[in-house]
Amino acid sequence: MRRRRKIAIGGAAALAAVAAFGHPVRWTEAALLMVDIAAGSAPTWWKDATAAPVALPAVWDVDGRRVEADVYAPGGRARATLVLAPGAAALGRDEPRLIAFAHSLARAGFVVAIPELPAVRRLALSRADADILADTARALKRAAPGLPLGIGAISYGVGPAVIAALDTDMTPRVDFIAGIGGYHNADETIRFVTTGAFRRIGDGRLHRLTPNRYGRWAFLLANAGRLDSAADADALREVARRRGADPAASIDDLRPALGEDGRAVLALVENDDAARVNALLAALPAGVRESIDGLNLALYDLSKLHARLILVHGRDDPVIPFSESEALAAAVPKGAASVHLIERIGHVEFDAVSLANAFAMWSAVDRLLAERR
Repeated sequence: MRRRRKIAIGGAAALAAVAAFGHPVRWTEAALLMVDIAAGSAPTWWKDATAAPVALPAVWDVDGRRVEADVYAPGGRARATLVLAPGAAALGRDEPRLIAFAHSLARAGFVVAIPELPAVRRLALSRADADILADTARALKRAAPGLPLGIGAISYGVGPAVIAALDTDMTPRVDFIAGIGGYHNADETIRFVTTGAFRRIGDGRLHRLTPNRYGRWAFLLANAGRLDSAADADALREVARRRGADPAASIDDLRPALGEDGRAVLALVENDDAARVNALLAALPAGVRESIDGLNLALYDLSKLHARLILVHGRDDPVIPFSESEALAAAVPKGAASVHLIERIGHVEFDAVSLANAFAMWSAVDRLLAERR
């Protein structure tokens, strides 16, 4: 009941803001869609007022490469296409909240394709994910050449999404990128995940939040398999399992089994001193360092992007600091990005619509709807 009251209050606030001038139809749609996203699979006015989407599996051949995806098509007129990339989640494209999100967008006229990303199910994003996203975007563009094309991404999926849009043939074709809780500099994100420290552009001060412990052990799981030593990999996975369940769990029996590379990765993950992070990153094994760099948007020339960016981030995000979306916006061509910082949504918890954040959330949804034809 409390959750429904919060959703209703937020929705009412947004609806009041759209009634007077400008684009009343789209603005009202944005308010209803915002409430529907927050509600997940629960009944809403948006579900009552729109045609149910059609869900179907798809397999495409893109220049000899096989791409597998789940497609959510509008029950009515298609007005845009969207590749949707999940963050690191074991369920991947089968994650219930992601599916509910795709349904909500399909009801707004988006043809949404969620590709199979094998690395995501292992909680380890890979540079190869960007290639899969780009191929999915190519398939959608060929199927609906007259519709705007976008890439949406959640959390760590924002990196591969942006990299996909930098492919030479895709740069002029991707019209927009919508990123939720994403990042720009992988090294700075790791600094936050392990120490809670972050900096904002133009501000030399070191800010701090308490990071979610999940990020630390997810990073360890993601990179354990990139070590040459199977013994190191197994020991680090066990460390992540124990400490993920209990931060105080003893791992003294595992330390002696670690080789030099395993100790280097564990040293970074256990560190809580922001000043030591650069040295610990430099000491990582080459395979781990290369994987991080491959997804580090700070190492790419983002001035080449043609796409408009809609970046949404929680001010209290305990996994990736909001400063990363600010930095990403600053790295793309001037005027290409809009940043929507939202109070009290944590990392990607969009079920918490309230008077405090309804307008900011509604503004982001409205920007996305404006990309439709």
